Amino acid sequence: MAIKHHERLKDADYFKESALPCIVHEMREAPSNAFVAMHDHEFSELVVIASGKIKHVHADRTDRLSKGDFFVIHPGERHGYAELAPNTVVFNVLYHCERPPTPLVITGFPLMNEFFPQNPASVRVNTLGRVSRYNLSEVLQLINLIRREGLSEQPMRHTVCESLFASLLLCLSRATPQVNEPMQDISVQKEIDFIATNLSHKITLDELCSISGMSPSTLHREFRKALGKSPGDYILSMRIKKAMSLRETTDLSLCEIASRTGFCDASHLSHTLATHKP
Repeated sequence: MAIKHHERLKDADYFKESALPCIVHEMREAPSNAFVAMHDHEFSELVVIASGKIKHVHADRTDRLSKGDFFVIHPGERHGYAELAPNTVVFNVLYHCERPPTPLVITGFPLMNEFFPQNPASVRVNTLGRVSRYNLSEVLQLINLIRREGLSEQPMRHTVCESLFASLLLCLSRATPQVNEPMQDISVQKEIDFIATNLSHKITLDELCSISGMSPSTLHREFRKALGKSPGDYILSMRIKKAMSLRETTDLSLCEIASRTGFCDASHLSHTLATHKP
């Protein structure tokens, strides 16, 4: 594969209105962009693969990325794209890493150093995570709202765009291992991981004890110490959270959501949602 010429993308060519905190560009599969030339930027770039597959070429390796993958790349990091599959859509959200959105600064964004490093040259490009197909629609909706706001002439569009950008980054941060709750060093992490990947099935206390090597009483004690809940209460809260997320971000029927989240049927799910909080 031939590496084409190196190009630097200049800040002034993209941020013609410096008031906007970020700009959205869209890249689609087409014969003319079967290879996107190696380049770097004077700005940072969040890349989200909305559909299809693509090769991402950079300094020391080539990554094969597909729908739902996302990464961030900072000024001076050279990279390019190749082999865009049919129907590939890639969103590039351009921003300045020295200007984090105010909501993230106030709340203490867990991926601040990855997205807004004090020394961008020290942060290597990396695939930060993959958004589930259930949450990808929410991510794409936020990206399209940012793009629409940037093209509008509405008052306070900078503030609205900044809030949307902060919401987008928080949504993506949930897909990264660094911020998945609870923290990785707690005693019941293996059990939590098992629960997260088996919510559509019946999860028994015996299974959790087998995974942990703990007795039922010890397992209950460790769950309460780490999470403030019994294993059963934690499982139910995770089922409810996932069901609420599917209801809000997909067109699945209540029956299908119930099946994917471990409830007996739509009626059981409806009753649970009405009487419990996640």
